[in-house]
Amino acid sequence: MILLMSIFLFCSLLIVYHHAGYPILIKLISKNRTSKSNRKQSESISDAELPSIGLVIPIYNEENVIADKLRNISFVDYPDEKLTVHLIFDGCTDRSYEVAKKVLEEPLLGRLNVSIHNSHINKGKVAQLNAVLPCITSDITALSDVSALLSIDALTIAARHFQNTEIGAVCATYRFLSDGAVQEKSYWKYQCDIKNSESNLGSTLGAHGAFYVFRSDLFCPLPSDTINDDFVLPCTIIQQNHRVIYEQEMIAVELEATDVEQDLNRRLRIGAGNFQQSIRLLPLLNPKYGMTAFMFFSCKWLRPFMPMLFLLALLSSGVLAAYSLWFVPIVAVQLLVYGVATLQHYFKINNHLLVKIHYVISAHFINALAISHYLSGKYTTPWRRSHD
Repeated sequence: MILLMSIFLFCSLLIVYHHAGYPILIKLISKNRTSKSNRKQSESISDAELPSIGLVIPIYNEENVIADKLRNISFVDYPDEKLTVHLIFDGCTDRSYEVAKKVLEEPLLGRLNVSIHNSHINKGKVAQLNAVLPCITSDITALSDVSALLSIDALTIAARHFQNTEIGAVCATYRFLSDGAVQEKSYWKYQCDIKNSESNLGSTLGAHGAFYVFRSDLFCPLPSDTINDDFVLPCTIIQQNHRVIYEQEMIAVELEATDVEQDLNRRLRIGAGNFQQSIRLLPLLNPKYGMTAFMFFSCKWLRPFMPMLFLLALLSSGVLAAYSLWFVPIVAVQLLVYGVATLQHYFKINNHLLVKIHYVISAHFINALAISHYLSGKYTTPWRRSHD
C-alpha cells in the first residue's frame, strides 16, 4: 500500500508540476527580470559594424513555396555585401531547384549573393548541415525553413544582439499566416510564453526551426540521426557557455497550414526527438548549468516520460481503489478525462476546454507511439516532408 501510494503521489506531482506548476513558476520568477541582452542598447550600430551573415536554407521538395521564400529574402533589410544565401537542395524529386533558378533571375533578386549546394542524393537535413555549415565563413549563421517568411528587420535585430559576447544564438518567434488548427496555435503560444520566460532567466531551450541565428564558430557537427536538430544545436551552444535568447520582435511567419495527417506526423517526429534528446543531452542536467539545468529538467527532459507517468498514476490508483474508497473518485476522474479526450477525437465538439483536453492527452498518446517508433528504429532514414 505504501509503495503504491508513493508511486501515485510521485507520478501525480510530476504531472501537475510539468503541465501547470513549471509554467506558472517560471513566469513568476521571470516577471521582474528582462534579458541582459537588450537590443535597444545597440540601436545606433552602423552597417559597417554589422556582422556578416550566412543564411542557410535546407530544401527538400519545396516547389510550392520556394519562390515566395526567395522574394521574401530579397526584401529583408541587411547590407548586400554582408549577406550570403546558401540554398541546400537535398535530393529533391520535384522542381524546387528549377523554380529557384528561375526566380533568382528576376531583377529584384539579382543583388542577392547566392551559393547553391545541389545534392542529387537525399542525405538528410542533418547530414547536409554537417557538410555545409563548417564551410561557412560568415561571422553569423542563420537557419531558416523554406516555408517561413522573415520580418524585414529580422536579420538586423539578430545581428545587434551579437555585440554582447555572452550571446551565442538568437531565436525568432513563430507566427502562422493562415488560421490553421486552433489547438496548434494555442500550443505554439504556450511554447512562446515559456521560451520568453526562459530567455529572461538565462537561456531558452531549443529554437523554432523556422528561423534562428548563431555564431558560426560555435557550430559542432551533430550526430547524423539527430531528429530535433533545432533543439539540439542551440543546446550545444549552451554547453559551450554561451546564452541562447528568445527575441519576440524577430518574427518568422509560417506559410503552410498543416492538415490532420501532417500535424500527426510532425508530432510523432518531435515526440521521438524529445525522447532522443532527453537521453543525449543528459549533461545539461548538471547543476553547473544553473537555471538552465532546472529549466531543461522541468520542461523538455520530463516531457517524453509523461505517458509512463500517466499510466502509472492510473494503474496505482486503480489498485488502491480496491482497498480505499478515497481513490474511487480519483480513478473516475482520470477515466472521465481519457473518455472525454477519446470522444472529442471522434466528434470534434467546438468547445475550447474539450479541445485543450484532447490536445494534451493526444499529445502524450502520440509521444508514447513516437517513443516506440524510435526504439524500433523508424527514425533512421533521411528527412521527408510530412505529406510525402
